[in-house]
Amino acid sequence: MNRTFRPVLACATVALTIGAGISSFYGLPADAQSQGKAASAAASQALPPRSLIQKLRDFLGLNPPVAVGGSRSGSELAVCLLSPWPGQPIGLSAPVLQAAGPLNEIRIEQGDQLLWERRASSTQAIEGPIPWPIQPLKAGAEVTLKVRPRGASGGDFAVFRFRVADAASLESNAHLASALGHDAKAWSRAIDQLKPGQQTLAAALLSSPHTAPELRSAIPCTSR
Repeated sequence: MNRTFRPVLACATVALTIGAGISSFYGLPADAQSQGKAASAAASQALPPRSLIQKLRDFLGLNPPVAVGGSRSGSELAVCLLSPWPGQPIGLSAPVLQAAGPLNEIRIEQGDQLLWERRASSTQAIEGPIPWPIQPLKAGAEVTLKVRPRGASGGDFAVFRFRVADAASLESNAHLASALGHDAKAWSRAIDQLKPGQQTLAAALLSSPHTAPELRSAIPCTSR
């Protein structure tokens, strides 16, 4: 068995065991005495645990914003890409696309070929996670994401280049993400069990459509 495949299967087994009896920490029962207190408590519970965020930061390292190209836009414009995670292979064949902040345009390219693009309207920016919009990626493929933030001139993009993980990793990562489902506490427990050297798996978990967008947003870009 592939060495990277064995620990992921073990993690998936643990996640299946704990996921059966754990409810999500993203919601709380209504407070019978005060709806206002209940809403406040629920809002606080929507935030991922600090320990989980720090764990992911330790695993994935720094994620500095990437400046857009061209001189017309100005050096202050940059993009913080949250999924896929820059600097790591794409670990799922259909990763979520998510950047911090509003966008004017996002493209997926392969070589000189434009595979997909979305443009914002004059009144509506592109915001939040985007489900993978094209055919699933193949193992070992190379793709480029070009992202243009709100306010950037046409043709001025931040560019992110990726290689897709090997077939065994894609399969095992997909199996784990499916096993965890939408149970936020199961996700938290699985991430807590990550071992040194599993940065690619951590990045894959963040790019899963099952992962809460709040978790990705809680890990901002930083240069130090």
